[in-house]
Amino acid sequence: MSQPEPAQAFMPEGEDGQHFESFMAFERTEWREGYVRIRVTLGPQHRNRQGFIHGGVIGALLDSAGMFAGTYDAETGRGKAAVTVSTACQFIGSTKGESIEAIGELTRAGRSLYFSDAKVLDPESGAVLASGQGTYKYR
Repeated sequence: MSQPEPAQAFMPEGEDGQHFESFMAFERTEWREGYVRIRVTLGPQHRNRQGFIHGGVIGALLDSAGMFAGTYDAETGRGKAAVTVSTACQFIGSTKGESIEAIGELTRAGRSLYFSDAKVLDPESGAVLASGQGTYKYR
């Protein structure tokens, strides 16, 4: 099985792109302080046996959007290192569409922990497919 091309937008300087977001084909399309938008063009590896997007993909996308929402460093234009402490996911809908998007927004940040909300959308219909909340720790 061939590996997907790395999503260049997620590759930190000096890395080869062999990390989770690149294999999942997550593409960050907008990123600024307190906000991120991530797009995924769906392939067969993202779908369950019924042809719908797999819940694990949605959960991973919510987690990534939540994390990136709190890591943008406005001074450098690069990301700060962080790890997930806790996430919650609520599945609301499903799609057999060609792509999905996630939006992550920072809700509060302290010195070591930050909190964010995220949602996954069907970009064609605008329907919310899932929502989630996360707690993350700066490294």
